[in-house]
Amino acid sequence: MGKHSAASTDQQTVGASSTSPRRSKRTLFSTVAVLLGVALLLYPVVSTLWNNWAAQRVAEKYSQQVTETDQTKLDNEISRAVAYNKQKAAVTINDPWNNPLVTDDAGYEEYLSQLSLYNVMARLRIPAIGVDLPVLHGTSDYALSQGVGHLYGTDLPVGGEGTHSVLTGHTGIPKATLFDNLKDLKVGQSFYIDVYGQTLRYKVYKVQVVLPDQVDSLRVEKDRDLMTLITCTPYGVNSHRLLVHAERAPYDPADEEAPGWHLPGQLWMWGFGLLALLALILLIVSTKSSKNCSLPRSGPDANEVKQ
Repeated sequence: MGKHSAASTDQQTVGASSTSPRRSKRTLFSTVAVLLGVALLLYPVVSTLWNNWAAQRVAEKYSQQVTETDQTKLDNEISRAVAYNKQKAAVTINDPWNNPLVTDDAGYEEYLSQLSLYNVMARLRIPAIGVDLPVLHGTSDYALSQGVGHLYGTDLPVGGEGTHSVLTGHTGIPKATLFDNLKDLKVGQSFYIDVYGQTLRYKVYKVQVVLPDQVDSLRVEKDRDLMTLITCTPYGVNSHRLLVHAERAPYDPADEEAPGWHLPGQLWMWGFGLLALLALILLIVSTKSSKNCSLPRSGPDANEVKQ
């Protein structure tokens, strides 16, 4: 029986050694597949966070550039912008998404020459919803992908009675948050425009949802200093426009609204992150189980025939 036992042990050893490479290959393949899946889940999340950070850095860089510029130069730019608002030619105001921007006329070239010392014209801060974005000229695809676009034909965002500036931003694009949280801005809350050394405060007085061609509320009102923020709604459908109307209010740096609490990132980002975490946990558990199964057995052979 000793010879029989030795032969049986040898056969089991050969069987274990032949199945071990196959098991290792399956484990490696499963690991690579799971890691690729996790990478695909996390890519849009990481991309969005990176682009959000980059946009905020552009806004912060703008403010830094302003502080390094001679005040007389800044004042001259503001004066030019105020004069432009008073004498600019009438331009039909249309929905920025359904009506392509005409950029090949002299009027638009003059517009681009205003507030043009830097790559952006202003900085928009909305503490209540965690927005801090650069404001660019026009509503081109490029402008709206980098931050907030100023709607050509409306007044430049330098304030003044009888002015109405309109700023537009995307909602629901896959690579940045931008105006996704604009729907959470409430009547009575404020946002701020930093423009060439000045900070203007605007207090929200009305929020409305309209069809894209309903633009009457974007017109100038005598003796009022207005600003409207626009984005598409509902999220992912974009059949209507969300308009947040605000009016100029006194600004005191000491009374500036503190950032409100809001969920970092969007719900879809949390969903993708949780799925990725779950996949990693399952991978770890599966790998440990596979290792335990491949460990050599110790003690007497269960198949050994007793004498």
